[in-house]
Amino acid sequence: MKLYAHQGNYKTQKALIVAKYAGLELSVPPEAKGESQTGKIPVLETDQGCIFTNVAIARYLSRLRRDVGLYGQNLIEGGMIDSWVEFCTHELEIPLSTWIFPLKGIFPEVPEATAQAKIGVKRALDVLNNHLLHNTYMVGHQVTLADVSIVCALADAMTIAFDKQFLEPLPNLMRWYGLVSSQPEFVGVLGKAQPFAGKAAPGMPAKKGEDKKGSPTAQPKKDAKKEENKEKQPKPEPKKKEAAPKKEKGDKGDKGEKEEAPKTKEELEADRKKQMKTAIKEGGKRGVEIEGAADMGGLQFFCTSVDAPQGDIEMLEKCLEAMNAKSDPTEEERKGGSGAIGKMIFSAGAEQLAVAAYVPDAPLKDLQGNAATLVAEDWLKTVLANFGGYVISTSKTVCIGAVKADGDKNIFPLKIREPMILEANNFLRKKNLFPEDNDDSDDEMVFGDDDFPS
Repeated sequence: MKLYAHQGNYKTQKALIVAKYAGLELSVPPEAKGESQTGKIPVLETDQGCIFTNVAIARYLSRLRRDVGLYGQNLIEGGMIDSWVEFCTHELEIPLSTWIFPLKGIFPEVPEATAQAKIGVKRALDVLNNHLLHNTYMVGHQVTLADVSIVCALADAMTIAFDKQFLEPLPNLMRWYGLVSSQPEFVGVLGKAQPFAGKAAPGMPAKKGEDKKGSPTAQPKKDAKKEENKEKQPKPEPKKKEAAPKKEKGDKGDKGEKEEAPKTKEELEADRKKQMKTAIKEGGKRGVEIEGAADMGGLQFFCTSVDAPQGDIEMLEKCLEAMNAKSDPTEEERKGGSGAIGKMIFSAGAEQLAVAAYVPDAPLKDLQGNAATLVAEDWLKTVLANFGGYVISTSKTVCIGAVKADGDKNIFPLKIREPMILEANNFLRKKNLFPEDNDDSDDEMVFGDDDFPS
């Protein structure tokens, strides 16, 4: 496929990153000049026809490989991704262009418009920051088109417009931006991200000791004679420091601030109980979602991740139990209900990635209806093998394991989670328990007038 587009433009970069995730070869011919430049770009040339506008191209490329998940794992995630793509286009890109284009010399600056654009950008970034307080990615538990669109829109601003002071109130956004932009697919197109270098952005007040361009200001020349006389004068003896008054317990200097006392055993236990309750609640909710998704897609196995256990083995086990708990139809809010569906769930924490495999204690059939077998321990061991993980406990239906974080070996829980989910699905595919990704469907039929005789 060929993409006719402005090279280096963030809209082009969006399509190139999506293509890398999908494993697609996408060539970008040199831009036409002068009389040979006709029509509008971007345009994606395919064997079946051409697609134009950057959003339509990115959506098309994202949908080509459903197993990659760039357009979500189900219909609701696809709708959420569309929402954030539209938000990016209208609420973020428009004011960003007004702010950034003058800095890049694309058109002259209109101060009133720039001031208004900065307000619009800040408002949009606040929305993103609040959303990312409880979400690792924009939608679901992996990089999607929503993440690609927003990172590409922000890339230029991160290097030429935003400064440290502007970004300081946005810690969730910066955590997300650092995580996503460091992925190999992003680095291959955008280069290594270097946000907020600490210098004032163009058009902003210069810092003390710098001129308007950020260069050090010239210092006044020193009088050589005065300096010589200073050297001859005897230096005053340094005054002895008075002994500082002893700090009382809980005191923290002259500011009157008190150190946060370490939590008691009872407080720590209370915090853990609260977190455990959250993990169980998430498990119950995800159980209902898994049941619905499996029914809709005709699946008997499901691989996904959960957030609340934060890599804790005991919490992950309780979360799994809540997923499999029998659903009570009389309850106002349904919970659990996915006990008949096999699953592997992943929970990333600071120190490890905890993994649980569950295979129902019932006869299995493959996609063709033939009898099949699957042992939870075998499934989990295969998934853990590539990253040096180990099995912690095993039973007839459940096997628990973990992979310890190791910076020296480039093993980070969040980073390895998605490849391991893919490996778990591939293991099922080899046993014909999970459908192959295939966009060519023979199920669709077209009817004409001859099919309905009068």
